[in-house]
Amino acid sequence: MATKEVAFKKRAQIDKATQAMLLAVCLAAIVLGAAIVLSIYFVQLIMFNAKVIAEKGDVIEDFKTIQENIDELGKNVNSMAQNENLEVMARVRENRCMGPDGSLLDTSENLGLARVCSALRVIPDALPSTQNNEAVYASLNKLFLETKGEDGQPVEPESISPGSIGGSTTTLEGLGAIPVTLLVEKTSNTTRAVLDTIERSIRVFDISTATIAWRPGTAEDGSDMIELRGLASAYYSAGVEAALKSKVVYADDSKAATGGTKR
Repeated sequence: MATKEVAFKKRAQIDKATQAMLLAVCLAAIVLGAAIVLSIYFVQLIMFNAKVIAEKGDVIEDFKTIQENIDELGKNVNSMAQNENLEVMARVRENRCMGPDGSLLDTSENLGLARVCSALRVIPDALPSTQNNEAVYASLNKLFLETKGEDGQPVEPESISPGSIGGSTTTLEGLGAIPVTLLVEKTSNTTRAVLDTIERSIRVFDISTATIAWRPGTAEDGSDMIELRGLASAYYSAGVEAALKSKVVYADDSKAATGGTKR
């Protein structure tokens, strides 16, 4: 009996030890698994944070470049404001550009005043920043009136009206076209003078198509008359503004292409 009791006791101790060992192994496996999962998570988190920091660094570099470009642009604008070649083509200054003593005001610190007083005032005449069809028609009409006919009088246009952009008309990115049609019925010399005036205009009028018809003049003057119909385009440049944009950074690069969940 004593031997059996000892054997039962030992078996109970072995079972208890086995249970304790199994419990310890399970706990160790759970801890190890949790450690592996957490390690993977923290490695991914570190990699993601490194990617975010790199993107922020790129943004900072972009802002530095923009600031440098602004400084360079400011120098170029100041140089253009004093450009003699632009001043030759610029329109007459307004009265507000002159001081009480008749001297030109300093526009270096006043951009609004520089637009109408310095040589920069030629730029909106050459390439406006807004679409204004009526201004185009008025500008073209003024070019006609600035041309003197054979009788010494300003040339009146037969017709200036809106046009349509043909398939052959192409514009660069950022440029818009305003089509306009014109009609001239004058002598060959006067018609040529009108075209020369349009060609010398500070604002470009790009004549894409033109049709010419001749007809004999009256018995009084004997001059042949020319009927010129043309389709022209004037251009304008849309304003450019700096805009802040947001960028989504994904922990998984494959998510960026598919628009997956962001981190």
